[in-house]
Amino acid sequence: MPLTYTLDGPDLTLAGRLDAQNASELRAALGEQAAHAGDLRVDLAAVPFMDSSALAALVSALKQCRREGRNLRITRASAAVRELLSLTLLGPMFGLDAAT
Repeated sequence: MPLTYTLDGPDLTLAGRLDAQNASELRAALGEQAAHAGDLRVDLAAVPFMDSSALAALVSALKQCRREGRNLRITRASAAVRELLSLTLLGPMFGLDAAT
């Protein structure tokens, strides 16, 4: 499944695999959000797989947001994304906890 996304102000909804093949597209989608003020909310409920290159893109976007006094928060995460964030201990950085 190719990456698809919709951007509605500060809300970015991603669907499809997030991997090395589309990491640059993911970076571009995250970059488009830079024109909007406020925190970025990313919905990853429809992402069945995410690898380290996609995770790196999200961490990079999080750092950019924080430099600007903003935050990047994952509002929903699929089981696969949740597992990767748990294994890397990055879930809390994106606002995820065990109950989210």
